[in-house]
Amino acid sequence: MTSSGQIKSVGVFMGAEFGNEKMFSNKATELGKYLAENNYRLVYGGGKDGLMGIVAMSVMENGGRVLGITPSNLAETSINADQITELVQTPDMNTRKQLMIDQSDAFIALPGGFGTLEEIAQTISWAKIDLHEKPLALFNINGFYDTLWQWIEEAVSKDFVPPFDMKYVYRGRSIDDIFEYFDNFEFPSEFQNPANFV
Repeated sequence: MTSSGQIKSVGVFMGAEFGNEKMFSNKATELGKYLAENNYRLVYGGGKDGLMGIVAMSVMENGGRVLGITPSNLAETSINADQITELVQTPDMNTRKQLMIDQSDAFIALPGGFGTLEEIAQTISWAKIDLHEKPLALFNINGFYDTLWQWIEEAVSKDFVPPFDMKYVYRGRSIDDIFEYFDNFEFPSEFQNPANFV
């Protein structure tokens, strides 16, 4: 099976920890396998630990492609360059986040901590101000994102977030559910896939 439509590269936000439930690691492995088997390139933060390392290695073990993007101050925690397709080191965190957004056609957030929360918030807020027009799915493993979703719905109900902005974020129950959302997402007609990083 090959990827279809306008999504060729998927940015994945996730923790550098494993979490305390085996299901998190299992689903991370499953996601990496799915990306590889369906010819989606993984774009991620370049880490070797936790769910970050699991997804990257799962993609590579299943014959896929991985672009890791790591800031220089986290170089010691990054994956070895020869373990993935390409590892890019950026001068700072802001450049890293910009490249991740530029190099991805859609985004998935696995469970994670403050860094993952920041990436989720930035991706949503940048879509709101038209810095990109790409979908984000929260992979709601074992209800991990239920509380955050309640807050988002509260923000909508209190008129801090227009209902229209919700088109860019989705709470997915499974990998198939997430990619069905991506398949049905309506990209603007002028949307172009980002060029491969050189």
